[in-house]
Amino acid sequence: MVRQPMTAPTQETIMDMNTLGYSRRIEDLPGPAGHAFVGNALQLSGRQMHLKLTGWVREFGPMFRLQVFGNPMVIVSDATTVNNVLRERPEGFRRSGGLRTIMNDLNIGGVFTAEGETWRKQRKLVMAGLNVEVIRNFFPTMVMMTERMLERWKALLAEGKPVDLKRDLKAMALDTIVGIAMGHDIDAVNDDDNALQNHIDAMFQRLGQRTTASFHYWKYFKLPVDRQAEKSSAEIEQAVAGFIAGTRERMRQQAQLQAKPGNMLEAMIAASEDPESGFTDEELVSNAILSVIGGEDTTANSIAWMLILLARNPAAAHALAAEVDAVLGEASLARDWEMMKQFPYLEAAHSEAQRLRAVAPYIGLVSNADCVVGDTFIPKNTAVVVSTAGEGLDEAQFPEAEQYRPERWIFEHRPPKEEDPARKLFPFGGGARLCPGRFLALTEIKIVVSMIMRHFELEPDPKAPPPKQLLNFFMAPSAVPVRLKLRTDAGT
Repeated sequence: MVRQPMTAPTQETIMDMNTLGYSRRIEDLPGPAGHAFVGNALQLSGRQMHLKLTGWVREFGPMFRLQVFGNPMVIVSDATTVNNVLRERPEGFRRSGGLRTIMNDLNIGGVFTAEGETWRKQRKLVMAGLNVEVIRNFFPTMVMMTERMLERWKALLAEGKPVDLKRDLKAMALDTIVGIAMGHDIDAVNDDDNALQNHIDAMFQRLGQRTTASFHYWKYFKLPVDRQAEKSSAEIEQAVAGFIAGTRERMRQQAQLQAKPGNMLEAMIAASEDPESGFTDEELVSNAILSVIGGEDTTANSIAWMLILLARNPAAAHALAAEVDAVLGEASLARDWEMMKQFPYLEAAHSEAQRLRAVAPYIGLVSNADCVVGDTFIPKNTAVVVSTAGEGLDEAQFPEAEQYRPERWIFEHRPPKEEDPARKLFPFGGGARLCPGRFLALTEIKIVVSMIMRHFELEPDPKAPPPKQLLNFFMAPSAVPVRLKLRTDAGT
């Protein structure tokens, strides 16, 4: 049994093999030349692998093939096909086994690597812990954390010290996710040597190196960096175990939390203690770790890339500052939940940053059955890699594609479906496995970026080299060469 060709967004039907229609096979697709035995594996190694793939998209088109140690791999970037593939998860496609093994080896799994019924069970709990009502209830705490970071930055500048944006944005994201998911305020922003943040950074470094390595040597022998990664993994697990123990004690003292949990960790603990839920302690721990790790890096990197691009484009920065001033009025921060709906240019600036610097640029999948993708026959268990940037760098879809222009996302009237740029990018994935933390991320981005634009001017550091795009699992800037300068006309 196979799936209907996914060349148009039609409802899926199951068809007999003899009726499956396609005009080509993988070997008919274009692709770069490889080397004997290893194929294109060596070309795909390294922490800028995504740039190699993007270059091949330009050279070979929206669908091409690779060979990795004798196994075919198909790369897809046109928006319609990407959308259809993502909508086919989890039934039609699963995450690659290699990624799942690498993440599970470092105890980073949970809902991200789960499949089938296990995924559905875990997804329900994670979504409940990050829904709009939970985020709205947590909003005053997010405002407090943002104000805390603002005061830190003002104090540093008053002392003539620079602000380490890369470090502080990650600390703010860590404070936020630990607060909303775990119910704890660790104040990593004001702890310059926060152990948990350091271990997460080390973990991402190793995760990025392992996912872009052509040979999985650590299965056979361990280098010092691998032993350090295992140590960081153990330290993160210990920290999360402390959050779990503290939360379990609080739930014993406040019995009502068992029936009405106040955050994601409480919901997962309640489920793990209910035999009928089928939710195990192992799944509790892995999802708690995943929420802390995943929630720190993606949001911080998104804001960092926005600030880098805004600093390079003063006109866009000026337009965003004007919008923030108009929305906030005399206020120093966005303290009103309803303000989250009043930042169209900020949303556009984020969308444009994701178009140019997607923090999760590619998603690796494997076909669960023989199927057709883009009029091409894809056998069962074939690797299919989709570009979340979709057609974002296509000149035909985005003229002057290399330019940062948030205005291309501003419309007086919503464009028709085929012209809507939002349908050509997939920064949070798509289909049933759409990122469960996307609303939290967008809320945090709006609060933090509006605070920055309200109080500071952005200046590129003229002495710093351009930041490199590095895959630490997510795509991060090697540095954030942006200096903050207090605005003299900022609100108090």
